[in-house]
Parts: sequence; structure tokens; C-alpha cells
Amino acid sequence: MASGPRDGRAAATCLPVLLLLCGAELRPHARGEERLQLEAVKRGILERLGMPGPPAVRRGLDPDGVRRARRRYEEKVAELMSNRSREEESSWESSVHRLAPTWQRLPDAPRDAGDPAGPYRYQLVLSRTEVFQRRLRVLQAQLQLFKQALGTSGAATRLDASGPTRLLVSRLPEPGVAGARRRLLQERELPGVARTLDLTAAVRPWAAGSEAALRLELAFTADVSAFLAAGGAGAGSETLTLEVETRQRRAARVRRAGGLEEECGKSDGKCCLKSLKVSFQDIGWADWVLAPNSYYMRFCQGSCPHNYKPASMHAQIKARMHSLSKATPAPCCVPAAYDPMVLMHYDGQGRLVSTVFEDMLVTKCHCA
Repeated sequence: MASGPRDGRAAATCLPVLLLLCGAELRPHARGEERLQLEAVKRGILERLGMPGPPAVRRGLDPDGVRRARRRYEEKVAELMSNRSREEESSWESSVHRLAPTWQRLPDAPRDAGDPAGPYRYQLVLSRTEVFQRRLRVLQAQLQLFKQALGTSGAATRLDASGPTRLLVSRLPEPGVAGARRRLLQERELPGVARTLDLTAAVRPWAAGSEAALRLELAFTADVSAFLAAGGAGAGSETLTLEVETRQRRAARVRRAGGLEEECGKSDGKCCLKSLKVSFQDIGWADWVLAPNSYYMRFCQGSCPHNYKPASMHAQIKARMHSLSKATPAPCCVPAAYDPMVLMHYDGQGRLVSTVFEDMLVTKCHCA
């Protein structure tokens, strides 16, 4: 690192350009370099605002004016978050999976005050498939339970019940777990038009967890065996159809969302994100920058060996050429994606305004 005053002035002059324009950030190894970086941040923000220096705040706004300005600031932040949420929503894709859980009639058990199960009990066991090894986000899970509606008329299919049929769904413990008990998940009245059963509340936590199988007990207050899609009066195991709608990110968005997991420390010196906390109080700007109080400036640093996070085919070829001849410069570790930030501050005319910096917060790095 240069030690002369001329070189020091040159470094201070180049820092804003390096940090905010071309993305070739410096590596803070000492307190002095951190101060240089903070000065570069200050200069970059002022230049973006078109201000030669921090404004002189001659008089403060009245409390109502400050409240109005803060409300506008919060509205801008909320709008940016909403836009980002819509962008992320559009990056999800839905899929419907048709699974075949095992369905089995359980022996009748006497009903007493300590046992909420009814006299007509069935066990449903759903095992993980290759798809469900991944932890999916379940939107809805519908069990195709009845081959005909419970209100169907006719002697052959008449439901022998004195009142509305009720259903109790319980989560059964894993076999062999000492002291584990079943847990009641839902109790509901089945309408006469019922053909399916919503098991979203049971399937969602199971799909997001790690248990190999989901075991449920379905207990009916009436004998519904004639209506079941898989039969059910017998003692053997049969199958029903469970339709599970899930959502997951498209591959490109997985890479985008994983950007902040690239924090330096796990990358062995290769291209990654580095963070520097910028406190407006500490840099002496608290009198004119009112929100946020601080933020983390992230920048990209590290080496770019061949085939490591290439931004394009050109970057791959450039890295290969550099490995063959140092006459070709190596790819640089630069920002690949940003999040916006809103600054609530006084402008040069003494007005309290909110300014959006669309490309302020780096979220991902690549080699280009």
C-alpha cells in the first residue's frame, strides 16, 4: 500500500469511483482503510444527491412537518418492500403433486371420556417421495376421501347416522417413541356434499420438517365405509389420493435470494460479500440524515479463478486467457444485484425529503 501523501490523496480520490461506479472495492484490513472507505461512502452519497457538502440545517421543522416527512419516508419504504414482494411472488412456481398415502381401518375401540376417537377409525400414513425430500412450501393439501357425497340418497348408499357426521383428525406419534401421544389437530362436522378433506394444517408442517412419514388417525362418528374412495371396511391397507399444491422458487431466484449467504469468511478468499456498518451518528451526519440511523454497506472482494461465479461466457473466457497469459487482466469481483435504500434527509434548501437509492445495497457478487 502506498505511504506517500500524494499516493494517499490519489487513493482517497479514487475510492468513491471504485465503490459506487465500477464496483472494484478495496479490502479493509486496518482502521485507516475503514476510515477511507467511510469517507468514500460520504462523498459518493453527496455526489449522488448533487450536494457539495452536508447542508447547514439552520432551523428544524415543526413537529407536524417532521411527522409528515417521516410518514412519506415510511410510505416509500413500504412501497419498495411491496414491489420486492411482488417481484418475489412472481418468481415462485406452483406444482400439484398426487400422492398415495396408505389407508387402513383400525380396530374398534371403546369410547370413553379420555379417548376422543370415535368408533370408526382409520389410519392414514404418508411417506416422503423424492420430491418431498426437499422442504417444500405447501399451499393446500386435499384428500380425495369419498367416492360419492355423504348426502347421496338411496338404500345402498344411505348413511346410517342419527345426526351430522363429525370427523376428528389426530397426529399419531412415530412408532417406538416412548411416552408420545397422539395430538388432536381438528374436529369438524362433515357437510352432506363432502367429497374431499382439507389436510393442509397437517401436511404443511410435515412437509417443512424432517420426519420420514406423516401418520394421521381419522375418526368418524358414523360408518362412512360405503362412501370411501378406497373402501375401508376391510382390514388390509388401501390407498387414496392426496393432492398437494406446493410452491418453490425458480432456480434463478434461488441464486438471487442466496446472495446474502455469500458473506466473506466461507469463501477461501474467492469473490464474496464484505460488510461495513455505516452509522450516520458516527460519521457526523445525524443532524441532517434522520433515517435510517445506520445501514450495512456491502461490497465485493476476492479472487476470480476460472469458472468461479462467472457473470457471462465472456468472463469465463477472460479468466481462462488470464490463466494462460498475465497480459490479459483477470475478471473482477463486482456487484451482481442490488436492493434499494431510502434516505430521509435535509436537502440544500433546508427541506426534509426522502431520496431513493435504487442501487445502494449490494446483495450478490459475481466475476466479470
